[in-house]
Amino acid sequence: MLNYPQVALEFMNRDHAEFVAQHDKLLGLLATPADTQVDELLKELLQHTRNHFAEEERLMLSTHFPPYRMHQNEHARVLTDMENQAAHWLTSRDAPALQQWLTSVVAIWFVNHVSTMDLVTAQFISAQTKAG
Repeated sequence: MLNYPQVALEFMNRDHAEFVAQHDKLLGLLATPADTQVDELLKELLQHTRNHFAEEERLMLSTHFPPYRMHQNEHARVLTDMENQAAHWLTSRDAPALQQWLTSVVAIWFVNHVSTMDLVTAQFISAQTKAG
């Protein structure tokens, strides 16, 4: 289970909880390789992440979040990495490599991203929407 803070926007907290649940379920499936289930859940995790990032970006733009470009660039970088890892999984079926990526790269990125960028972004958007 990943330890991360709650942020000022409920949709982000729900999406973060869903991301962690999918992440943990994927790790569980990798412990007992069931390739088609891993394929599907990896696809769901990627789509969930795309949707979450798109909603965050929409809100950042609508509230004129000053560091939008920096946050959006981080989203683009992460999506590219996720797409590359999913493609590698589909061709290699390398469960240890996917597990290592999920437990190190993804877990560390997620906690750091929520604790820094998302925390500040949610506070800004929340303040802007209450003020408006």
